[in-house]
Amino acid sequence: MTTMSTEQTEREAAPTRVGDFRRLWLGYSVSALGSEITVLALPITAAVLLGASALQMGVLTAAATVPNLAIGLLAGVWVDRLPRRRPLLVATDLASAAALLSIPLAWWLGRLTVTQLVVVELAVGCARVLFRPAYQSHLPQVVDRDHLTRASGQLRSSDSAAMLVGPGLGGLLVQAVSAPVAIVLDAASFLVSATCIRSLRRPERTTPARSESRSLRGELGEGLAAVLRNPALRAIAGSAANLNLFGMLTMALFVAYATRTLGMSAGMVGAIVMTGGAGALTGALAAPRIAARIGEGRAIAAATVVFSFALFALPLASGPRWLELVVIGAGEVVGGFAVMVFDVTAAGLTLKAVAPELLGRVSSCSAFITQGVKPLGALAGGVLGTALGLHAALWIAAAGATTTMLWTFLSPLRHRDQAVQTPTATNEQAA
Repeated sequence: MTTMSTEQTEREAAPTRVGDFRRLWLGYSVSALGSEITVLALPITAAVLLGASALQMGVLTAAATVPNLAIGLLAGVWVDRLPRRRPLLVATDLASAAALLSIPLAWWLGRLTVTQLVVVELAVGCARVLFRPAYQSHLPQVVDRDHLTRASGQLRSSDSAAMLVGPGLGGLLVQAVSAPVAIVLDAASFLVSATCIRSLRRPERTTPARSESRSLRGELGEGLAAVLRNPALRAIAGSAANLNLFGMLTMALFVAYATRTLGMSAGMVGAIVMTGGAGALTGALAAPRIAARIGEGRAIAAATVVFSFALFALPLASGPRWLELVVIGAGEVVGGFAVMVFDVTAAGLTLKAVAPELLGRVSSCSAFITQGVKPLGALAGGVLGTALGLHAALWIAAAGATTTMLWTFLSPLRHRDQAVQTPTATNEQAA
């Protein structure tokens, strides 16, 4: 009785006062920073060291997100079938570390190729697709339900801090020790994450085994139904997918437009990216307070309005160089802030709205919907940029992004302070 009382008291404490959450947070933060280093180091390895063509660079970029389409839905079903999630979390971290370490090893042996880089991106992407729903399903075992939004905000703040620091640190490391060697740090970060997860003290509660007669299609249907039949969750998934589609269209053209059309240096482009990270970090930290003040649903709806118009900054920027930098930088800050308010609040709301045995499938189904459009957006950006020119394509992307807010404004989110309170039950429970 004393042990159970102590565990309950710890779970009900603020997330940062829970030892297991601090360990999870440390591992997550280190891994996020390492991944941001690789975001710069891996394409530099391909483009500079291996002389990759434009087509090869496109394939390399797509490789990281293709697993969302290929195995995203199945990953959620598999995760929800597992009695325990921690072994999978550790295994995916170790697999990512091994895949990344193969890059500096092959480079040292003189056998590194673009094909290997693509395979590594696919492997790390697959591990990420499995890690995400398992992590989401495990978090409510560590943090009390009432603190899930705050815990989600702290995890997202780590993402934002990594976005702020990672690119600059990655650039310094690439110059100092070469791109392949810089990737070693990302591999090491996955090892730190695996160690932190392994060090969790509270035993993981096992999930009761479900009936073997249930079909894969039926379980997938439950996950999709939990997202699509719930007006609030459907609006969250639709608005995120909408923004990702047009956001990736913009990202596909951003560097080329900034350097070729506006004549900015690589340092200026890097500074702009870092301002977006600063806005995202501020948004992640502010999201729990905003949600508490105006309600989770209204916070999500308001964020979609703000980031629906943030993409106009890039095609609008003109005039003296300082004005271009101010306009684009302001758009990055405001957009990054709004996106993080949306992400943090939506993640916390979803964790509270969905029954624990559905969290893996709901996470994977949502990722399939929201992340699966990214390759399409990037491809559309290349096609429109080639056919109409970079500036015209950016105007199309910005105009298209304004439709994002329709998802939330035509949903219950803007009318309710707490959009969803009752966890979605499975068919078995409902029966």
